Amino acid sequence: MSRKGLSKGRLSSKMVAVIILASIISAIVVVSILAYYERLRQENYVIAIQRINVEARQLTEHYSNEYSRWSDGIIGDALMVEIVDSILSKQQKLIEFMRGMDVPESYGEAHRYNLRSMEYEYESYRYFKEYFMSKDETYLKKAQELLQLAFEDEVRALSLYNGKGLILPQG
Repeated sequence: MSRKGLSKGRLSSKMVAVIILASIISAIVVVSILAYYERLRQENYVIAIQRINVEARQLTEHYSNEYSRWSDGIIGDALMVEIVDSILSKQQKLIEFMRGMDVPESYGEAHRYNLRSMEYEYESYRYFKEYFMSKDETYLKKAQELLQLAFEDEVRALSLYNGKGLILPQG
């Protein structure tokens, strides 16, 4: 039998090498694409969470400024209720956006604390509004407790984000 007849059913060593090389290159390309997608996902998250936290910080500062004006007697209860309603509406949108975010695993715990902080702050404002409307000190006390919880979770979130190299605005 000729040598030609023997090699018909088998791949040559050159062909095996080409197949192995093509497989390695394909694997490298797939890994590179996946790594690129993950980096892009993380970058998009960082940009979004920074924007959200700037907006949340602005709402908190706005509330604080208006609260000072109210406590100084510059504005009345009715206007303060309107201000709180406006802040609640804007804050609810931020919370909903955060709930729907695609959160990279590396930021998961920080994101949960960040979200919970915003939720506590939101609930605090709701109780504060109830206090305005009822003058029941129980609502005021609950609002203050919730603000403390919001602050504690914000500190936890910022610490975790900072540990990952992500710097967010602080109050």
